[in-house]
Amino acid sequence: MDNKIFRLYTLDYLGKYYFYEADEFISLKEDGKYILDNLKESNRFDYKGASYTYTKFGNISEGITESNVNIIIEPENINVKINDEIVHLDLIYKMNIKRLEDHVRVTTRISEKTDSPSCLLYAKLVDSDDFVKALESVRAMQIKLKEKK
Repeated sequence: MDNKIFRLYTLDYLGKYYFYEADEFISLKEDGKYILDNLKESNRFDYKGASYTYTKFGNISEGITESNVNIIIEPENINVKINDEIVHLDLIYKMNIKRLEDHVRVTTRISEKTDSPSCLLYAKLVDSDDFVKALESVRAMQIKLKEKK
């Protein structure tokens, strides 16, 4: 394995998407009624750093996007560090890669203590090949540890 792929990458964007049942949204979110009222009016509402939209299934999506996010990928590790916090990308569950005009987008899930939001990682094209290889190595390690002996 080429060790130069294990390093710090700066992602242009990291998007996390949380999903809520419409009837539970008001009780689960601070200002839930206010957000829902505005969302009903225009089908999209940006509030306190998050974007709220309806999904095609009628649920509510809360999207939170950060820019210039540092991610460290290390060899022989099932986790990564995002902005110096150890996190688990659930690459076994989902790892879709799409080359865009100016980025490579990796769709996966991120495991948090209380939720597992969908996650979009936007890597610069200049880093994309190494970045994807490094994530594939993390995924391979996750699969290896999951297998029964």
